[in-house]
Amino acid sequence: TWTTGYWDCCKPSCSWAGKGNVKNPVQSCDAETGEVLHDLNEPSVCTGGRAATCQNNKPFKASETLSMGFAAAAVSGGHGLTGDANCGQCFELRFTDQVHKDGGGWPWGGADPSVVGKRMVVQVTNIGY
Repeated sequence: TWTTGYWDCCKPSCSWAGKGNVKNPVQSCDAETGEVLHDLNEPSVCTGGRAATCQNNKPFKASETLSMGFAAAAVSGGHGLTGDANCGQCFELRFTDQVHKDGGGWPWGGADPSVVGKRMVVQVTNIGY
């Protein structure tokens, strides 16, 4: 498994009502004021609405070897992630120096040496739709 990063500022898909087995969905914020929105039906800024990703939805350092953050989950394929049900779930990532080769023999993967041996716990806040 590999990871990547993104930031599009759209309303997180896990901010809509009924996503995941959670007490409250992921918060979204007003794109102009930054204030938390309480209307779960407010459209995304990416479709002309006011709801955007909150500025505090960013990674942070918990200790020298552990950070916490938020992630979008790729929910297709045979890896067990299914979509809406994954909203709010947490996963631990372990950074290794392991390099893989694709079908053509090209290497990919392996974390930057500065993070090898460290961990990150991420909460799924977006499933891409």
